[in-house]
Amino acid sequence: MQISDLLDADVLNRHLSEKTVGTQVHPGAPLAIYNYTPRCQFSGAWDAVSEQCRGLVVDQSTGEVVARPFRKFFNYETGTRPETQASNLPVAPPIVTRKYDGSLGVGYRLDGAMKVATRGSFISDQALWATEWIAPVEHQNWPEGWTPLWEIVFDSNRIVVKYPFEGLVLLAMIDLETGAEISPEELQKWAKLNSMRCVEFFDKPLQECASENTENEEGYVLSWPANGGPSLKIKVKFSDYCTLHKLLTQTNAVTVWEMLRDGLDLTTLTKDVPAEFRGWIDGLEKRFLGEFKAIENNALAAMLAYPGEKNITDPADKKAFALYVTGNHKAVAPIMFAMVEGKKYEPIIWKQIRPRSDEKTFKVDTEG
Repeated sequence: MQISDLLDADVLNRHLSEKTVGTQVHPGAPLAIYNYTPRCQFSGAWDAVSEQCRGLVVDQSTGEVVARPFRKFFNYETGTRPETQASNLPVAPPIVTRKYDGSLGVGYRLDGAMKVATRGSFISDQALWATEWIAPVEHQNWPEGWTPLWEIVFDSNRIVVKYPFEGLVLLAMIDLETGAEISPEELQKWAKLNSMRCVEFFDKPLQECASENTENEEGYVLSWPANGGPSLKIKVKFSDYCTLHKLLTQTNAVTVWEMLRDGLDLTTLTKDVPAEFRGWIDGLEKRFLGEFKAIENNALAAMLAYPGEKNITDPADKKAFALYVTGNHKAVAPIMFAMVEGKKYEPIIWKQIRPRSDEKTFKVDTEG
């Protein structure tokens, strides 16, 4: 399979120029991985090319497709995606598998051995961890012409769900030529042959999946195989997972700073959350309150040390105070002026300790 047979070259070049698809080159081989970018996600620049660039690995020297992952697929009843609407889904029962909360691992061969990339990188922390995990010979029995896809699960890569194991879970195997998925029976066989976990299968209809809300689980993936081509796939996510995922992946230092500034209760962020998140919030609270108190104390100490009168209605006293402040305490000058005028000084301190907007959220989910 050549990349020119799989993707329209003009459309791919447009995506690359518009930075809705990006590439990373392998550090030791003529391989490139094609992956849609955050710009693609935010702008909704989805088409047959960007959807296929979800960890697509290509040999740059030959144009051969080395690894073919799932095409991008969407949540059940996504408003902009007709194929996810209940009324448009096939009447045939779907293949239902567990949706794991880790990172997608894409298998590719290099120097006769199976390696693992993530959606956009050969050398991400997750890719390196997975490649090391799969290196032993008992994990290296894979058929030619197929791309194994795994969920990469290890503790330091946790997003929301806490699993009682670490390792790779075999999710699917994709035919490089057609994009078709191997049957569940064959998938289980290859997982066993390679001494690893296989994705769990369930016998239940769509509506039952959509009505569930299981603790410490993400949800399901539903697939309808096509005749000799890629399956139609949708994600069904549990509501509690979605709430917690949004909290963990969208909460950053600015969020906590704003709540403290506005006098809001931080416990609204820490109900039924992982202990690590609660500790992270507590650490930010301690940081901001400590910074606030240090600045406030400096201003108060400077006020107490001022030897003159603080009668700002008297022009001479006001001038003397201003000279003292600007000459000795520039860092807290606006706060001292507010104090002597009887105005609220707290907003000035909060503004001074505002964190950078680009501070990372608690968790970064690269799946998308």
